[in-house]
Amino acid sequence: MSAVARVVSPSTRKKVHFGSQLIGKPCYFGAKTSAVDCVDVVTIADGKFEVVANAAGDRVTPAVVAYHDMEVVTGLAAKQGMIRHAANTIQNVLRVVGTTEDENQGQPGGGSSSGGVCRPNWEGGQARYSVQRGDKTVQITADEVITHIFSLLKEIAIAHTSEPELPVVICVPAWSSESTVAVVKKAAKKATFNVQATVSQPAAAVLAYGLADDNKQNEYVVVLHCGGTTVVASIVEIAGGLLTMKESITSSSVAGDSLTNVLVQHFAKEFYTKYKGDPLENRRSRRKLYNASENCKHVLSTMNTSQVYVESLWEGVDFSTTLSRARFDGLVAGTLAAFLQLAREAVQRSGLTEAQISKVILSGGSAKIPRLQQLVGDAFPKADLLCSLPPDEVLAAGASMEAALLLGQPTHPSVASSLVPALATSIFCKILGSESNECVFSRGTPTHSRQTLSQALPTPAPATCTVMIYEAEELVEEPKEEAILAQIDVTNLTQDSKLLRLDFHLKSDGSLHIVLQETQAKINRTFIIESGRS
Repeated sequence: MSAVARVVSPSTRKKVHFGSQLIGKPCYFGAKTSAVDCVDVVTIADGKFEVVANAAGDRVTPAVVAYHDMEVVTGLAAKQGMIRHAANTIQNVLRVVGTTEDENQGQPGGGSSSGGVCRPNWEGGQARYSVQRGDKTVQITADEVITHIFSLLKEIAIAHTSEPELPVVICVPAWSSESTVAVVKKAAKKATFNVQATVSQPAAAVLAYGLADDNKQNEYVVVLHCGGTTVVASIVEIAGGLLTMKESITSSSVAGDSLTNVLVQHFAKEFYTKYKGDPLENRRSRRKLYNASENCKHVLSTMNTSQVYVESLWEGVDFSTTLSRARFDGLVAGTLAAFLQLAREAVQRSGLTEAQISKVILSGGSAKIPRLQQLVGDAFPKADLLCSLPPDEVLAAGASMEAALLLGQPTHPSVASSLVPALATSIFCKILGSESNECVFSRGTPTHSRQTLSQALPTPAPATCTVMIYEAEELVEEPKEEAILAQIDVTNLTQDSKLLRLDFHLKSDGSLHIVLQETQAKINRTFIIESGRS
């Protein structure tokens, strides 16, 4: 093989690194901490993940904590007791941990009255809740509340593994501040979890579907998270295993609670028509109707009709009715359209068009609504709609995938937001005189990446052929001279030669190591395109 005719250093740049390419231990956990109402725990073994059920058999656990006279109740029991113990029940705690009062007003939904039944205060500069325990009023910090939630997750996790340690990656909302993430990690460690890293919701959604594994193609993905009190639309660019957040928009004006409130108003109007009474006039009956409406919303995500029954809703009067999915779709049409508008706005702000979006991922409990899935599919007709995984389990699954990747090496730095060098331009490999012309590494591929190509030789096989390595934004037939990184003449080929195998390794120092092999002619050569040299 002749010497390299021309060598140019592949250009590199910095990007935010959310993922990695490592192999995991037999059992590890991912956890999703939601801003509003639920948390998930996922265990993964032999490459398959499973959402862990809590003691009640539910796969999603409410992130609600209630302080009673002699005990602290967490999860489903706390949510069920909100009608009687509203003043001592705390939810939405993730919004206030690690924030000041001014910062919380800037959080999505931070200043709304729908935040939690027990409102926070910032006495002493730290978020606290005033709860009544017996004859005393006790100040509970937001940090303590979230620690109770992680303690419940620990109880769920240890029931499904015999491992002495509980390694976990925690998924946090895209809008979480560094101080919020720090408090979450601290609370998890207090609950004896071994925190490996934190990952943002959009990154976790991408990891759950394994979209970060392709080094050859760049693509843009819309991640639409439809939570209880927020809807978050994010645009993620995937390039060479790197995930770059191009845009993220959070709205609390419409969310899952908005859908529930539409049903509350509908059922209240129906009740008034039948019984001339207003079930919204007191907090207790309103909470009963809200719980029934929320359950109705969940049922209609999978069934065509839902039976609604509330015992002693108002003045001892029971309420019973039926709602069809078609009627539900009509009631919430305007709210669902607002969900979709947020995704469109995120695409527009990122400088893209709907046609450039290759995939759309739905996450969050409200994303299970069939009508919403249909609207998203119609809005992005050229994109693949990914909702095969349960939307309320996607984020925890992605966090467990990241835990699997990280646990493959004994020591590793925190990857919550680390910077790594990455290619600024894609690299291609072309065999002159043949149709073989393929992408080796797409733009954004991080250093220390590998790729193998099998390139077809011209037919009939010549005695000599030329392999060209070039960089460009997209595949071209005739690269410009300044874009050519290397041209290699391969000699002594035989008539039986069919394929050239090329192994590429983009090293951490920016150099590109290439091994060229051809079995029939017994060719095995190695050459290097060095970084910063010619």
